[in-house]
Amino acid sequence: MKQMLPVLAVIISALASACYSEFQVNSYRAEHQRDADIAMDEAGNFVVVWDSYRQDGSSGGIFGQRYCADGTAIGAEFQANAVSIGNQKAPSAAMDAAGNFVVVWHGPGIEQEDIFARCFDASGVALGEEFRVNNHTRSRQMYPSVAMSDDGMFAVVWESEKSMSGPEVRMIAGRVYDCVAVPITGEFDVNALTNCRYPDVAMDTEGNFAVAWMQERISNVIVTRVYDASGNGKTSIFQVSTRSFCTITRPSIGMGLRGHFVVAWDETPLLGGVDDVYARRYRFDGTAMCEPFVVNTTRGGTGQRPSVAMNNRREFVIVWNRATDVNENDKDIFGQRYDSLWQPIGDEFAVNSYVAGDQRYPVVAMRDDGEFVMAWQSDGQDGSEYGIFAEFGPKIGCAELSGDNLVNFRDYCVLAEEWLREQNPLGADLVDDNKVDEEDFAAFSGQWLREQYQCNQVDINGDGKIDLRDYAFLAQGWLVKGPNAGSDITANGIVDIADLKILVFYWAKDCE
Repeated sequence: MKQMLPVLAVIISALASACYSEFQVNSYRAEHQRDADIAMDEAGNFVVVWDSYRQDGSSGGIFGQRYCADGTAIGAEFQANAVSIGNQKAPSAAMDAAGNFVVVWHGPGIEQEDIFARCFDASGVALGEEFRVNNHTRSRQMYPSVAMSDDGMFAVVWESEKSMSGPEVRMIAGRVYDCVAVPITGEFDVNALTNCRYPDVAMDTEGNFAVAWMQERISNVIVTRVYDASGNGKTSIFQVSTRSFCTITRPSIGMGLRGHFVVAWDETPLLGGVDDVYARRYRFDGTAMCEPFVVNTTRGGTGQRPSVAMNNRREFVIVWNRATDVNENDKDIFGQRYDSLWQPIGDEFAVNSYVAGDQRYPVVAMRDDGEFVMAWQSDGQDGSEYGIFAEFGPKIGCAELSGDNLVNFRDYCVLAEEWLREQNPLGADLVDDNKVDEEDFAAFSGQWLREQYQCNQVDINGDGKIDLRDYAFLAQGWLVKGPNAGSDITANGIVDIADLKILVFYWAKDCE
């Protein structure tokens, strides 16, 4: 059995995309769809928002798509911004326990950019028009982030250019609203120092919230401040990252029950090296529960732009993009789960099954039962430019463990042999938590006696049978990458050995 495990791992890796793969969020596919965000209610229903270039006839517009907890789309995609003139960008979304939600973004304002918001009920109906969040309207207000409590109150934070008796500098501003979008506070400054960028906010069920941002100094650092539900500071500003002489980019923050939270960011030493993803866990009062720890186990690539989500059991998941080529032009999405004691659950996992081109800027939302949804932008996957794609987690491995392309008794024997084992690796650890138990059996049962592909998916030339003609098409497209590779049976963006294996399995079969 020990000799068999590496072989099983390869099989699972090769066929995982056949079992479960990402789905496209945006329906409008021309031009770019980018900068996604995601929000989820208590039942697991969720909304994905993004900016779409020229879809509304102007520059960028803010669009969204609602989903049931099982991934079924609710209605068509909708436009969040009512004013379509100019470039609307950088959306953020938050949802309460009942499914009511708010979308914020920056767009053309009184002087340059302002921050706008629009509220929607649980049916996706807009509750009035969009409204301006910021009071200070000079220069640029950008990169908003929003978080919402269970009963619908919400906090918005953003990057604001303000004058401090001299040239304009970047500050972090915020504002708190009640559940009917009436302001609880005016606009307030989160930070005391200048040169602050890329804020992120997270809120607990009762409305307490924390803001994390990047403080640019001689040595960049990540800092945080905690607030109560009325917008009063519960802590002073405190530093999260601890290393000096490093380059740091935008942070992400997730909050669970009673205000416990986790902050994630990426950093790289100025003296050399590549970016790693870091995280640090905190109590509700801002007390650190651990030192910063490295999230990614695969080192040597450039890990950037983490997004973190925490549920009310204080479990959390972090996703990020990592460069997969030497020029760092192409990226893929990876993730890591953690328990409430910030111990890893399973291994670092790959998210996207389509691997051609560039996948970047992931976001994630998490349910209390540990399930989560991730979204990101993928270049060229839908045949146009960037599009928005999503995937559920935990990632369920393929139960086809014996290499015959069918989930059957042979695979069950592998699972039975490893039953209740706790180690790493395990061939039948389908949910990747380093143990084989009832969760893996449930995942296995869902794939029982299932072929990994339907015959008509393998029938490349569409003549109703699998024969030499299909092989000829596959050979002609060998190692072709991209969304229009007709012989890409696995739909992972490249015609390779995985597609050949599937063709061989179906060889000489007739398709109905």
